[in-house]
Amino acid sequence: LKSLARILKTKAVVAKVLIETDEPVYGVRRDRLVFPVGRFWTSLCTPELKYALKAGHLRQVETIVTYAQEKIFRSYVDKFYELRLGFRSAGADEYEELCKKMLNSLYGKFGQKGENWLKIGDCPGELDREELMFNMSGRRVTKLRYLMGEIFIMISTGESFDSFPAIAAHVTAYGRLFLWRLMQQVGSGNYYYCDTDSLIVNETGLRRLRKDISQTGLGGLKVEESCSHLVIRGLKDYSTESKNVTKGIRKNAIRVSDGVYQQELWPGFRGLLRSGKAETYRIQTITKHLNREYRKGYVRPDGSIVPFVYADEPVTL
Repeated sequence: LKSLARILKTKAVVAKVLIETDEPVYGVRRDRLVFPVGRFWTSLCTPELKYALKAGHLRQVETIVTYAQEKIFRSYVDKFYELRLGFRSAGADEYEELCKKMLNSLYGKFGQKGENWLKIGDCPGELDREELMFNMSGRRVTKLRYLMGEIFIMISTGESFDSFPAIAAHVTAYGRLFLWRLMQQVGSGNYYYCDTDSLIVNETGLRRLRKDISQTGLGGLKVEESCSHLVIRGLKDYSTESKNVTKGIRKNAIRVSDGVYQQELWPGFRGLLRSGKAETYRIQTITKHLNREYRKGYVRPDGSIVPFVYADEPVTL
């Protein structure tokens, strides 16, 4: 642990560590991303490791990877944020939204997964499509793609070209800890919901966040909405008097019944290939059935959430 603390003074670090904590602040993927308490193994980045060391939550370190560090996105962020504010002042909403997306999505490209395809032949006249070939003896599945008269086989999946997952992981880690600091500042019982970059708080929570609110300052909090009625159904699934937010459901979707919606499906490139009719673009009407079971913690009768408790064992290194 002393070596890790010394390295963190000058380097960025990704490490697999054993955590023992009573704070649900560290993410770990067990089928899905959860934030448990107790003792568990997980991989953390520089800001999380510093927090864990300071809080006394680190119990064991298995693997460490170090990186030179720099503020690599400073000029990019400064330029696009300046453009965004300019477009906002000019009332150019479309360009302001474009700048917002450029700011929010760049870091994730470094963690993007990809597929590697190899051309294996020509197939003039064949329809563009994708096929799955099942080898029952070897229990393998092979994916073929017919595209523009050529045949490709998918040979592997993994990181995409020029990826660097440590960059995406660090940006995510800094964001999570910033959100955690705000939650601690607001105080337990004064926030009702948190998402990737937002909090829903009561009046007390709002007062405690006043100094962090800025409608134009980079990184400042912005008050998006005030409401007197709130229904939280699950992750990215809530309603106020003025809007309904449900991940995967369009604003113009038709509600058939509770948790059942009809909406248009506009297929993407892969969807067209899978349909086997890539020469025709078809907009379909689909019915979506929502599964609103919460699986990131225990739900109390009053609707509040208790984190899972893990009890992983140390390892002999």
